[in-house]
Formats: sequence, structure tokens, C-alpha cells
Amino acid sequence: CCYSCCCRAASRAMSDSDYDFLIKLLALGDSGVGKTSLLYNYTDGKFNSKFVTTVGIDFREKRVVYRSENADGITGRGQRVHLQLWDTAGQERFRSLTTAFFRDAMGFLLMFDLTSEQSFLNVRNWMSE
Repeated sequence: CCYSCCCRAASRAMSDSDYDFLIKLLALGDSGVGKTSLLYNYTDGKFNSKFVTTVGIDFREKRVVYRSENADGITGRGQRVHLQLWDTAGQERFRSLTTAFFRDAMGFLLMFDLTSEQSFLNVRNWMSE
């Protein structure tokens, strides 16, 4: 699926009144570090132990309500946040496609595999993209 198809489908499925804030985050890191697993677990509460490489780019969505407290401990009206969590392919061959999605991102999840020093060192490369 391409970026414009996904965004049109997402915008048709919800109106501006369905949420107060839309936040687009990209998960970045080498192939196999767990980007898809983390996003799937966060959005669906499930873990899939089978490794499936993301081809190109995919995204998941989640709605959350952020409630803040003032200095007196009083909780205000909850802010409805719609999260678009973009799952990027970690392989070098998809790098040009992945970087095309950086433009509208509001933040990044830089990920690495704790058992792979090289994936940790490559975080610097992802930060310079």
C-alpha cells in the first residue's frame, strides 16, 4: 500500500471530531530489531514470535486518551490522541522509500537489538538520515 492510499483511507475512517491530536511516529532501525513486533504488541496487545520482514512501509493506529493533572492533582478533560505508528523496512534497499516518509513525522522511535552491537552502532546512521 502506498502513503497516499493509507492516508486517504485513514482520513475517511475518522473525522476531525474523533480526536484532538494526530501524531505520526516512525519506527526506525535495522532489519530484525523488533520494530514490527513492538508496534503490533502496543496496538493489539499481542506478540507474534514469527519473524516477518516488513516490505517497504506499513502502519498501525492506536487511539489513546491523555489525562493531565494540574498542580492541585485535579485531572482535566482527557485529550484524545490518534497515533499513526509507521513501521519502516530496515533493509538498505528500502532506504530511499523509508526516508520519503520522514517529512511529516512528528517523532521517531530509534530501535536496536540488545544482542547486536552492530544494530546499536547503526542507530547513528539512522539519526543522520
